[in-house]
Amino acid sequence: MLIGLKLDIGFAQEELYRRLYGTRDVLPFLKELGFEAVEAPVGPGTDLGRLREHIACCTEAGLKVSLHPYSESTIFNALYFSPEAGNPCRQMHERFLAIAGEVTQMQKCPTVVNIHGAAAGIDEAREQLLSRSIAFFTWAGQWCRDNAPEVVVTVELQMSPDPGEPRQRIGDTYAELLDVATQSGVKACWDFGHAFWNTRRFGWPIAPPEELLRRIVHVHCHDASTEDHQPLVHGAVPWREFIDLLVAHGFNGRVILEVPPDSFLRSAGGIQSLIDSAKALKNLRQEVSLKSRPR
Repeated sequence: MLIGLKLDIGFAQEELYRRLYGTRDVLPFLKELGFEAVEAPVGPGTDLGRLREHIACCTEAGLKVSLHPYSESTIFNALYFSPEAGNPCRQMHERFLAIAGEVTQMQKCPTVVNIHGAAAGIDEAREQLLSRSIAFFTWAGQWCRDNAPEVVVTVELQMSPDPGEPRQRIGDTYAELLDVATQSGVKACWDFGHAFWNTRRFGWPIAPPEELLRRIVHVHCHDASTEDHQPLVHGAVPWREFIDLLVAHGFNGRVILEVPPDSFLRSAGGIQSLIDSAKALKNLRQEVSLKSRPR
């Protein structure tokens, strides 16, 4: 199990990062805290040259890289996918899948590309959103098998829209996430915060079914207060129990602390909340390792 952190492209030049880290050299500091991986958010506006520089910088520092494309509310979303070569959704994701293939060569291990299912307004038929999502992930998985077999595509558990919000997101229930993953043949990402809010607002089951647990290879870990994506200092999201459950089902993937710098800055302690979150994850990993040793 690797512990990772969300890390934006160009972090060294961003004001929020400078405020959070001060004069610290960010990548060596993250290594000192015990982080072994980072996840780069990418999207339609991502400059591929800057992305490659970011990847090179992180891998040279000894950090494994994963990619997380965002495309909601754009023509690059899975809602608009078709397999034709000129399709914008296909073109954007093909670029990132190809770069992920480059990353596998650099870091000598598989690279995760974690993607959301289709999203749209309430006027779109849910069945259409689901079928487009399955078609997209089927294509993405096959593209990787043909061109970059060490790239692992995951479909992420989404946060269901607020009651009354005119929005739909495919994969915001465990049953639907499992449906997309099994029909398309890809793996799954369990977002702990999304699971927490879906349960809190709608009363849905907090834990995934057995079949889905066995497909989860990637995790977004964060706590919650009055909002999502918070440091692990509030005790609201049962992330320890979630990781124990995953490990009991064979999980040995990456646990990404998906907390942006402004959330650390707004929390009590600032940089200390990042330090405390890293320590909590390291301690749990050590506990898990001790439990799994042969007696």
